[in-house]
Parts: sequence; structure tokens; C-alpha cells
Amino acid sequence: MKKLAILAVMLLLPMAVWGQKSLPSVEVKTLDGQIVDVQSILDDGVPVILSFWYTTCKPCLQELGAMNDAFVDWSEEADFKIVAVSTDDTRSSAKVAPMVNGRGWTDFTFLLDENGDLKRAMNVQTQPMVYVLDKDGNVVYVHTGYTPGSEEEYFEQILKLQ
Repeated sequence: MKKLAILAVMLLLPMAVWGQKSLPSVEVKTLDGQIVDVQSILDDGVPVILSFWYTTCKPCLQELGAMNDAFVDWSEEADFKIVAVSTDDTRSSAKVAPMVNGRGWTDFTFLLDENGDLKRAMNVQTQPMVYVLDKDGNVVYVHTGYTPGSEEEYFEQILKLQ
């Protein structure tokens, strides 16, 4: 019985860590205040790097900066997009657009998850947290935290989906 319980935990652990198997239907805001279903990021039919971040998270900012620096080269090799979801609450979300514009992050789609609905639905426990989604919105890779070079892992996953 004890072995069966251990086996059950080991089989269920990946789902507990990954949370969702696919992108849920949750409303978020665009930087200009429009409410959209997050599933609209799949409308282009391309894989997505989905990054959860917030404005005072230094590793989050480093990761987004690294992805921004690499995006032009990556986009020559693969058809995909990067969507960055700010989890700043309603009090601090006003800082997101000026930060994005000030850093020149113009190649990404930025969304606001002010109430944390998407964050909860995707089981985001720590940030930065990145999901690589195939063109149908299925989660194929998850990474938590950031160390320089992690962004290359995301791109390798994108290349596998081409």
C-alpha cells in the first residue's frame, strides 16, 4: 500500500508542478486597458513563450531583457511570439506600460493579470515563470526562476515545435 501511494504521488507530481496542461480561458487586460481572453494569444497559430513577471522582480526584468535582446535573431529562425504577463496588482500595474516602453520591449505582447486569475489558473508559484506553449496552447515546457542563459532553453523548445 505504501509503495502504491508513493507511485501515485510520483505520477501526479508533474501535474502539480506544471498546473495546467493547456492555456485556460481567462480574461486579462492589454496595456491599453482592453479586456481580452488570454486564449487570443493563440490566434496567430504559432508557438508562444509565456512569461509571468512583475515590475519589482529583478530576475524577471533580466529575463525579459535577455529575451528582448535575442528576439530578433530568434525570429529569423522560428515563427513564434513572446507574451509577457504582468502580475502586478491594480495599484502597481500603472508602472507596467512606462517600464515596457522605457526599456524598448516592443516585440512582445504584454498583458496585465491584475487580479491574479491567470496566475492562479496556471499554478504560478514563483516568478519569473515561463511556459512554452505549442500552437494549440498545450504546455510543452515550464521553467521557474532565471539564470543567464535560461532563455536559450525556451528557444530550443520553440525550435522543436517548428
